[in-house]
Amino acid sequence: MKKPVPKPPLVSIVTPSLNQGAFIAQAVESVLSQDYDAIEYLVMDGGSTDATLDILRGYGNKLDWVSEPDSGQSAAINTGWRKSRGEVIAWLNADDRLLPGAVSRAVAFLQANPQVAAVYGDCDYIDPRGEVLQRYAARPFDFLEFVRSGENYIPQPATFLRRSLLDSVGYLDERLAYIMDFDYWLRLALTHTIAYLPEPFAQLRIHTAAKSLSSLADFAPELVAVYQRLFASPYLPASVGAVRSQAFANIHTRAAHLSFWSGRTAAARRYALTAWRFGPLRPRLAFIPYLLGRPGLALAKRLRPNPYLLGLADD
Repeated sequence: MKKPVPKPPLVSIVTPSLNQGAFIAQAVESVLSQDYDAIEYLVMDGGSTDATLDILRGYGNKLDWVSEPDSGQSAAINTGWRKSRGEVIAWLNADDRLLPGAVSRAVAFLQANPQVAAVYGDCDYIDPRGEVLQRYAARPFDFLEFVRSGENYIPQPATFLRRSLLDSVGYLDERLAYIMDFDYWLRLALTHTIAYLPEPFAQLRIHTAAKSLSSLADFAPELVAVYQRLFASPYLPASVGAVRSQAFANIHTRAAHLSFWSGRTAAARRYALTAWRFGPLRPRLAFIPYLLGRPGLALAKRLRPNPYLLGLADD
């Protein structure tokens, strides 16, 4: 007698949405067209006033959605995860897209590697028309290097998590509006294994209304606060604690860059000086324009384009 074939695990994908009518149909289609049948798809809309709701109504019972005021993106995702039932969970922003086969490949990897709590793949930046701009700089995960560098090389739309993490790690921090994903990866990695699968999973859209471009300077204080909390954690490995000065120098440098290119030159100067205190022996010629304030910004813009125009600040 043949053994019964086990049912594939249910995957719950949540899309937070607010006035993304120009792109949300592409996000929805990218989920509904996956070659994996056991998908529970929830759209948590924050009360859109554009064409979003008409688009969602057009899908009938192919997805679950609700539209009501919420407390922001993190709260919307958390609400969706609480409503969901899947063994594997993810979130896909309303202006991003999954690539064909992403869900099935992520699930297969998690099933073959029970010690892995989360897996992420590769991701491309795309423009408003959906044309590929460049590859997101994903690479294999190393917690020590991840913390020390301060670089978020885990592309959020290409990441799939085991539901059990909600019990052990908790939900997204609803106090964070910009780097809730980076914060979650840091919290997760304290006690669990994250793995990288070098296969294309998703596309992350860059457009003028995206938070990664429109609110660059607001990332900075969240980055610093998250690092302060991380290094106060009783679960922090000694090896990571030993690189505290380098990590704080790098995260304040990142905060200085974000503030400077957003035109907040006073904040950029403060972050740059703090970075120098944590890493005084590292030459930082790039800080010279930051210390000059507005004239330094004008000079920098003449010498080079804004490095964040392709969404390189995304977290």
